[in-house]
Amino acid sequence: MAVAHRIGFRGRLVTVMVALVAVVSLSIGGLLMLYLFEDEKVRAKEQLRLGERVADEVLDRRTSLILSRLDVVVRDFGFRSAVASGDRPTADSALANQARRVGARFAVLLDNDSTTLAESGTLPDQFPSGQLLAEARQSGYASRMAVFEDEGVELIAIPVEAPGLRAWLIAGFSLGTELSDVISRLSGTEAQFRTGAGSEASFLESTQYFTRIVNLTENGPSALHLLLQINREASLANYYRRAVEILLLVSTVLVLAALIALMIARNMGRPVLQLADYARAIGDGRTPSPPPIRAGGELAQLRQALGDMLSKLRDREDQIRHAASHDEITGLPNRNAFLSQLREQFSSGRPCSLLGLRINDLSDVNDTLGLEFGDKVLRAVSARLADQLPDMSTLARTGGGEFLMMTPEQSEEELEAQANGLRLAVESPLMIETTPFSLRCTMVTLQLPADAMNTDQVRRRLNLTFEQAQKNRQAVTHYQPGHDETHLRELQIISDLHAAITGNSLHMNYQPKLEMACASFHQAEALVRWIHPELGFISPEEFILLAEKSGQINELTRHILHRVAEDASEWHAAGLDVGVAINLSTLDLTRPDLPIDVAEAFSRWQLPMSRITLEVTESALMDDPEAALATLRRLRQLGVTLSVDDFGTGYSSLSQLRKLPVQELKIDKSFVLHLDTEPQDQLIVQSTIDMAHGLGLRVVAEGIENLESWNLLRDWGCELGQGFFLSRPVAATDLQATEQLLSNRQQELTYTEVTLP
Repeated sequence: MAVAHRIGFRGRLVTVMVALVAVVSLSIGGLLMLYLFEDEKVRAKEQLRLGERVADEVLDRRTSLILSRLDVVVRDFGFRSAVASGDRPTADSALANQARRVGARFAVLLDNDSTTLAESGTLPDQFPSGQLLAEARQSGYASRMAVFEDEGVELIAIPVEAPGLRAWLIAGFSLGTELSDVISRLSGTEAQFRTGAGSEASFLESTQYFTRIVNLTENGPSALHLLLQINREASLANYYRRAVEILLLVSTVLVLAALIALMIARNMGRPVLQLADYARAIGDGRTPSPPPIRAGGELAQLRQALGDMLSKLRDREDQIRHAASHDEITGLPNRNAFLSQLREQFSSGRPCSLLGLRINDLSDVNDTLGLEFGDKVLRAVSARLADQLPDMSTLARTGGGEFLMMTPEQSEEELEAQANGLRLAVESPLMIETTPFSLRCTMVTLQLPADAMNTDQVRRRLNLTFEQAQKNRQAVTHYQPGHDETHLRELQIISDLHAAITGNSLHMNYQPKLEMACASFHQAEALVRWIHPELGFISPEEFILLAEKSGQINELTRHILHRVAEDASEWHAAGLDVGVAINLSTLDLTRPDLPIDVAEAFSRWQLPMSRITLEVTESALMDDPEAALATLRRLRQLGVTLSVDDFGTGYSSLSQLRKLPVQELKIDKSFVLHLDTEPQDQLIVQSTIDMAHGLGLRVVAEGIENLESWNLLRDWGCELGQGFFLSRPVAATDLQATEQLLSNRQQELTYTEVTLP
């Protein structure tokens, strides 16, 4: 880029024009040279094909000539008489004389049984007499190429007929250099006969010749080929001459192009540079005057176009600024513009009141009646709000069906009255395209800066207040201090939970479950605990719910499974024969890989898998019964015990419960806490136990607070119990001591008379 600036516009113009001409010229020249080269190659190959046809013709004529000579031989009376005499020396002598006359290298005379009657010269070791005779009997004569002593020969068979004589004459004629010279002269190629298998590949790969190979025999160790070649240098001599001419022409064109480009650059350089400065000024955001250019045509059009562009850029910038700060549908200020005014309000230190309005179910309106209808609803709402707001107020649409309004400071009573007035105005029937239509909306109010000190707090507390209003189904809601702190606390818990899991900041407590019949320590329910370094103790109900909302529940469940497995291994090693119970989240049952996690965590479990109880709530089972059922069946295949936790607090169907692969039902503590004094709770609990037993389920009661409740449950046949009366949750290291304490209470727990109120 720096080099381009040093060269200057005119130099760049000359360079570009010359480069363009060079590229075009070299491309055309290169293509032309390539075409000429390919053309010469095609010519050479065509000449080779013609040479092959010439060679075929020469060989055919030679064969015909030899046949004529041999025909004279077999008709010669003396030759036939010598053969018919039966005297072998006489026949050999006559055959030798005739072979010399016709120029045969060797000859043999055979009868119909392929018995040799006479021969002249040395015959090949593998003489194909049978094939030749078979072909001659069918066609009257036969001709075949063969290799004899690394030399090509043509074998010709012709019948010899005379009274009392029926024989065949086979003669071999050399394919020598004389024949190849004739073919070379007639075809304009270099011809030669070659023998041997695989030799053709070396000739085809030659870089000095264009080559064509004519196979005279089948490929094999004794293959015979006619090699036709054309010297590349001689064939391409014409191409090289033309290539030099093309290069000279391209060089001339480049020189002329450089001269012409230099002249054009001189004429165009100054006005183009002026226009470039003009365009650069426009790009910098300035408003320059157009340069005085005398030339017309394209440069004048370019100057006009730059001027028009400057005008359109101004208009476009105005549109962009307006679009950046206004809503496209209603024309009201948008979120960015409103926040900007809000910042100015905070900077000025002037108090003000803020109202927010959200149209309920606007998405349903768009889905049902269409987006265009929804846009008209938004425009009608914005018009009504604008009519109701006092002067010096700011109205903005900040997204979806949300409108924000900033008014001069008002008292709480005035602000609530205005909010109700705006709500009633918006909810009064509308007429959209002759269609009467009513809306429902939610209003929230804030006092600034009392309720928020900056725009971030405004946005966060507006959303929290809207959520609170929708949750409580209130038409108008004012921001209440403390909601924001709760939200920030939840965000901190969500943010720190992952570190707590990976850093082992969570720890496990275990609450004993006792067999009610004998008061023995049967199982320990795992309860996760978290002492936050800043927030202190965090209830499991709180951080587990947030883990579900934030998508961390799967990680938390896996961590708990592994921690419980490790703790259980330690107390088993210490001789404590106690199973474990683990609570699962609602979302855990939607995970197909939950059984894999359980199997992996308890891969070293020493007790029967049935001593592991997985507790799931009624709502988890009933929210998505199909998914829950599939996961429970896979868990059951592992051999673990499945328990329905908090039974009685949900809305489960008993028919659905009967289909679930569970073995245990856990009565919620809300029915057990006051069991000793509440007859209704006693009726519910006793009926639930009977129902569970009827379904073949074991029953666990949690929340046992006194001996009377324990005895009632035991007498009703409840199998397991837990509660503070028996033991509070303790650390894994304290389970052995807890077992000893429970053992000391066995006599107390095994029998006590119960008197119902």
